[in-house]
Amino acid sequence: MKTKLILVDDEVLITDLLANFLQQDPAIEVMATYNSGLDFQHAMERATVVPDVFIFDFRIGEVDGLELLKQLRHLGIETPVILLSSHYNDSLISFIVKTGFAAFLPKNTKPAVLLDVIREVEAKGFYLLPAQFSLLREQMLIKNTAITSDLKLALTDRELEILLLIAKQKTGKEIADHLFLSPKTVEGHKNSLFLKTGAKNVVGLIVYAVQHQLISMDEISLL
Repeated sequence: MKTKLILVDDEVLITDLLANFLQQDPAIEVMATYNSGLDFQHAMERATVVPDVFIFDFRIGEVDGLELLKQLRHLGIETPVILLSSHYNDSLISFIVKTGFAAFLPKNTKPAVLLDVIREVEAKGFYLLPAQFSLLREQMLIKNTAITSDLKLALTDRELEILLLIAKQKTGKEIADHLFLSPKTVEGHKNSLFLKTGAKNVVGLIVYAVQHQLISMDEISLL
């Protein structure tokens, strides 16, 4: 089955070149491209089929990628979003994680790397480049003061098990197989974790769990 994508960038040249490159891979289908954030919003309001992954520019004409992400979530569309930007900056990593993007890449990313990121995001819901992972670990270590929280008491034993397996980079299917659960049940537990922690994506969930001492740094494996 092909991975379906939608590309959103205000530069026609970028969307055309990227779509042509990606569709050379037989496992990928570009469903549509948009060069206007407003056109994209209107299309999503009417959409009956959504892709497996979105790829956004940080700034799309009159709106930005964060606004589009919020609009998708408001519409109930939980598809992961990869953010591409010509204004890439390491200092934005924590912000991107907290806002709910699945990956953050500079526009000069090598095409082969982008393909790998798309596959990882579809399978696991997130991806961090090695340098981003190191930076995020440093930030978590700095901020990981002794925080006492009642959250651990609010989580069930099963949710804590699933949280640890998520931190070990297991997919939903792998977690289901390991715990002898259905994928639907695992998804329900993940949704409960998001609700209880307020995290917007898997990386945000792991960061929250480390900072609140639900899991240790040694237990996470984002890459």
